[in-house]
Amino acid sequence: MTRLAPAALLALVPALARAVETVPVNLESILVPLGAIGTTFGFVLLVVAVVAYSRHRNQRLRHETIRLALEKGQPLPQEVLDPVDRTNPALRDLRRGLVLLAIGVGVSVYLLLTPLAHLHHEWPAGFVPGCIGLAYLASWAIARRRPAGARPEQG
Repeated sequence: MTRLAPAALLALVPALARAVETVPVNLESILVPLGAIGTTFGFVLLVVAVVAYSRHRNQRLRHETIRLALEKGQPLPQEVLDPVDRTNPALRDLRRGLVLLAIGVGVSVYLLLTPLAHLHHEWPAGFVPGCIGLAYLASWAIARRRPAGARPEQG
């Protein structure tokens, strides 16, 4: 690799500036995709940040309550020390399954009936959330048939 002398580099600068000026740059074709990508990831980041802050704030308030109760010498109920998720996991599976199945059906119907002709062949894309929803519904049905407190066999 040969090195250019500083004088040769300075001679290239005007030529490079002229070359850049002759290339037509459509700024909109660059900024619109960057803005769309930035907005999408920015929104996802905002949702994650809000959820993380909410959990942090709830945990901080819970710890503050426990600290104040201990300072006053009050007994702490077991629910305060060990919070339990009160929602039934089987009901969560039912809810998730129904929502995902509805999303899958909605996406498929939209893509099938959309006036945008190039999207008509994309209607099977709704099968992905729909099948995940069916799996959640199957999990709910299996958990519902199992006796309370029974564990699945390991083997």
